[in-house]
Amino acid sequence: MVNLFDNDVESWERLARTDPLWAVLSSDEFHGEDLSEAAAERFWESGEQHVEHVLAIIRGELDPGFEPQVALDFGCGVGRNLVPLARRCRSAIGLDASPTMAKRCEERLAECGLENGAALVTGRRIDPGPLAPFGPVDFVHSVLVFQHIASDAGLALFDQLLDLLAPGGRGFVQFHCKSPGGAPARALKALRLASPRLNALAIKSRIPALRDVVMLYEYDVLDLLGHLGGHGVDDIVLERIDTGGGGYDARLYFAKFAGTDEEFARAGRPMKLRVRP
Repeated sequence: MVNLFDNDVESWERLARTDPLWAVLSSDEFHGEDLSEAAAERFWESGEQHVEHVLAIIRGELDPGFEPQVALDFGCGVGRNLVPLARRCRSAIGLDASPTMAKRCEERLAECGLENGAALVTGRRIDPGPLAPFGPVDFVHSVLVFQHIASDAGLALFDQLLDLLAPGGRGFVQFHCKSPGGAPARALKALRLASPRLNALAIKSRIPALRDVVMLYEYDVLDLLGHLGGHGVDDIVLERIDTGGGGYDARLYFAKFAGTDEEFARAGRPMKLRVRP
């Protein structure tokens, strides 16, 4: 039986070998055969801008003095965001399901002269053992990653990330919540979700409507808030990002309660939620 998670990882690994920058940011200018030096520079600079933006929101909305020490980037890819995190933190660890992506990320860290970063391969279970030497994780980050993981596996991984985040830590994670398109597009997606084998054939097809390489999976915002609250998160900033055609993503900036689980429970599991315009 074809496993949906493993099938998507196989697609990701294939892209990592053939078109790694485009796999991270799917703009035509980042295709391997068309990649110019200027486009590559824009790709890496986009990571610097993204990380600076995320930290600015956290400092402006959650914690004015936040200076992450140990950052964990889930779905690090080629290091677009891990490199900027390594420049701003004592340690930065990347996790990726693709061994080739992790290898490319390590190479990028070395090219930038950063010895405080590392990229590790992970599966549906995150092994905390290799992370322990870096110290308590006080910042978790993931962008444009969970959208490529079916929601049941994705929520389980999200729980593991939240478990790894130390009390008082901060986080940023982006999820895809609604895809563009009407009833036919949703019916096709439902068929692909029901049949990993059909999904594998769709990925390899030449039909434009199916040529999405790794399918976009949707998450429910209320489910996400429930998972956050279940892991001691007590302050959340929600940002909706329109993706066109009625589709949208949710960006979650959050702070974990600084005390113990027992103290969080005694406090009544408080949660403050703000929505950014």
